[in-house]
Amino acid sequence: MSHFRLQLRRAILVVAIPVLILTGCAADKKQVKVPTEEIQGRADRAFDDLSAHETGQRRISPPREKRSESTIPPPSAKQKHEVRATKGKQPDWVDGESGEYPSVMYMTGVGYAYERKTAEDRARSEIAKIFYSNIDSQSRTYQEYLQTTFKGKGKTRESINIEDITRVSTQKVLSGIIIAQVYQQTRPEPYFYALAVLDREQSKRILQDKIEQLDYDIQKLLSATQRENDKLTKIKNLNTCIEKYIMREACNSELRIVNRSGGGIPPAVSFTEIKKQLTDILLRDFLIALSVKGTRASDIQEALVEALNKKGFSISSDYTKVSVMVRGNINIKPIDQRASEWKFVRWKVYFDLVDKQGGAVFGSIKKTGKEGHLSLSQAEERAVRKIQKVLATDIAEDMTKYIFSQDK
Repeated sequence: MSHFRLQLRRAILVVAIPVLILTGCAADKKQVKVPTEEIQGRADRAFDDLSAHETGQRRISPPREKRSESTIPPPSAKQKHEVRATKGKQPDWVDGESGEYPSVMYMTGVGYAYERKTAEDRARSEIAKIFYSNIDSQSRTYQEYLQTTFKGKGKTRESINIEDITRVSTQKVLSGIIIAQVYQQTRPEPYFYALAVLDREQSKRILQDKIEQLDYDIQKLLSATQRENDKLTKIKNLNTCIEKYIMREACNSELRIVNRSGGGIPPAVSFTEIKKQLTDILLRDFLIALSVKGTRASDIQEALVEALNKKGFSISSDYTKVSVMVRGNINIKPIDQRASEWKFVRWKVYFDLVDKQGGAVFGSIKKTGKEGHLSLSQAEERAVRKIQKVLATDIAEDMTKYIFSQDK
């Protein structure tokens, strides 16, 4: 047993899982590589039922010095030493559990095919799909929480490819998979059988260290938020907390898979608590002032207030308390078309979105259009409705980009 354990650990130092982890179950899907810093800013389909993790609190201390992660090679690396294929008597792992790699210590997968490479890829995918099937079953939970957190501002998160992030976050663990044994069958058909293994204890240590670091980062950010006076900085800190919490839950989900007991690490702070702090600032403290001039200004401003409120923004007439100024001009003019029974108007809008504290313009909206009807008044009404819709959408999009795309 010790001899094989030694062989396995030596092999892990120089191997990696190629992008074909999923070949056996999804050969047509491409692996998407995303930098770690981007991963931490994205949502993850491994987000679990939060209530199960919000019981029990634990004290967070600074993380220990990180263990070397050289034992987890990049996915692009290849197993340095090819395992020698054996013939003759069929190994126990072909149809059952391996005596040399028991399930209490290893996760295993078996693949077979006429070609050796295909058999090895399928063996890896047998382990991979254990992670992905677990994650896929919980994929919508986080999205629902995210939408209730940001309400209309959830559009900010549409750029997040949750599937890609989940796969990238999981690849770190899966890159520890090695092909431990290969058996070549000659009768009744010439098949190759491959045994892929993943060391549970090694994967567990890596995930525990990552979770510990994320817990420490979250607590630091929450403490900094309490001391911060600037509203946008508060929002940035809490947004980063949520991003790190999502990554933490992805790691915790993977930890429960590799941990034979199925246990994870309860979070020191609940997602609900972070969510509430962010929601309170967005709805109560982050205020917007509207200043609309020109044709039908009062009608358009009133409609904008209602539309932006529905999208989760709070409007205030007290200019001393607002964080952002939205100011603009509306121009609607008739178009002379005497030969036509229809009446047309041309409309133009120009708006600036200004950071009140620094005075910087962070967004500009320039739109023009043409509307027609049987009378000028009806054509103008159609133009007003169009302007209201365009402005509400564009202002909300620029606002969310500004709030959540601050430098970190």
